[in-house]
Amino acid sequence: MIFDVETNERSAFARPFDVCVIGSGPAGITLARRLAGRGLDVALMEGGGLEWSEESQAVYAGESVGLSSPDLDIARVRCLGGSSGHWNGLCRAFEAADMRPRPQNPLSGWPITRADLDPYQAEVAEILDLVPASDDVPPANPDPPQDGFRQVWYWRSAPTRFGEKYLDEFKRTERIALGVQANLVDLRLDDDLTRVTGAVFRGYAADDPGFTVRARHYCLCTGGYENPRLLLNFTSQIPAGIGNQNDLVGRYFCDHLRMQVGEVLFSATPEAEVRYFTPTEEFLAEHRTLNIVLHLDHYRRKALSLPEELMRSTQCAVPFVERLVEAMTGDALQCDRGGLEDWLASRDSVANPWGRVVVNSEQALNPESRVTLAETRDAFGLQRIRLNWQTREIDTRTLQDTTLAFAAHLAERNVGRARLYDSILGAQPLLAAVADGQQVSGWHHMCTTRMSDDPKTGVVDRNCRVHGIANLHVGGSSVFSTPGFQNPTYTIVQLALRLGDHLAETLPAGEAPVPGDGQD
Repeated sequence: MIFDVETNERSAFARPFDVCVIGSGPAGITLARRLAGRGLDVALMEGGGLEWSEESQAVYAGESVGLSSPDLDIARVRCLGGSSGHWNGLCRAFEAADMRPRPQNPLSGWPITRADLDPYQAEVAEILDLVPASDDVPPANPDPPQDGFRQVWYWRSAPTRFGEKYLDEFKRTERIALGVQANLVDLRLDDDLTRVTGAVFRGYAADDPGFTVRARHYCLCTGGYENPRLLLNFTSQIPAGIGNQNDLVGRYFCDHLRMQVGEVLFSATPEAEVRYFTPTEEFLAEHRTLNIVLHLDHYRRKALSLPEELMRSTQCAVPFVERLVEAMTGDALQCDRGGLEDWLASRDSVANPWGRVVVNSEQALNPESRVTLAETRDAFGLQRIRLNWQTREIDTRTLQDTTLAFAAHLAERNVGRARLYDSILGAQPLLAAVADGQQVSGWHHMCTTRMSDDPKTGVVDRNCRVHGIANLHVGGSSVFSTPGFQNPTYTIVQLALRLGDHLAETLPAGEAPVPGDGQD
């Protein structure tokens, strides 16, 4: 059932629940549905409404003081479905090796393995409506790696908009009470400071007294920026913030370093529009670099429409306009391809011989790359986010060494000749790319409440439970131990299914609900 707390539909939350899930993006919705499917009663709380609004989106505004990143209030979506509302749909599971330690990236390695996530592949494919990402379908027997590189394949979601896909289900189900316009303003702990006893929510009215949702367990699923921001804001009982006893909440912020690094003159017309390549493990060990995927993107093989591509360039020119168009139409703009540049490249020939190389690189763990709190406050009195995105020397070396080696690979295999940009070859390729007008962020916010069995190196354990808090869990890409090169949504959904199973199996079968009338 769906309840709008702005219209005083709060009595639905007066009863205790088994689990309170906060945030309705891919992690929160997947987790809530899994828990309900296992017979648990769930309060699913969303700070925005059923659709995008300026009032809700304004809560996400903040400061960015490090490497140039998208404005914080357009890099995510605050309404039912969360940032699936502007997701492009590209999917791939983590490499098994990406979840193991690599000596060139200190602290890397997950406390779980890919084998812990593989059982959920079929369910993730159904949830995300996956189909092959392009006309480049993986062969039964792919070619072996050559010159340190191997071809990989992706899946693509339509993309699935979680709010749209599951809206009717939420209207019908009695196991999930979905509260919208419900903004989390505090988590209250017991006297020992080891259990959450209530989650306090408010509507948007300035004089709203708020209300409390009580549950046996609580799951924070509000995104890689917002999860740490909220934990750091909840200082009424623990001055450093909840889960921050080792000053780790918000640290190790990672994004994927994404940029176009050059163009390619193909020796022959490629069979597929886009192909993906990654370095082998032997290459990574020899060069002591991080993992990275290189998109070999053939310019359109058919002439493009000038009016359509002119409109695309106009809509993509200003990030906020891009996000607004997506919010209004419900479709993702493909701003990484198309537009006037691609129209110019395709206008004279159906079989254009040119393409480009785009990289999406893993980022090294860096404790100084972090989310902290700004001095300014949002409409609910919580301090806004302050993002300080920082990189390390290995990030630059990964981009340069891998790109140069891949250019040689293309030449040696007579695929084509690469013309690399000066920006990738200079001393500061990321800063040079930004100066050239590129957006070097992959819009993927990860590792800010990273997973580790050791509370001195992570915020949550292998089951996504916050160290030191018995009944508080975190979902989403903020728990990633390392970012890998893959777009995160696929793994987010895997982890949410796994967390749902863990909670369903470990919640004591006849435990009495937490008492309370649900009101302050």
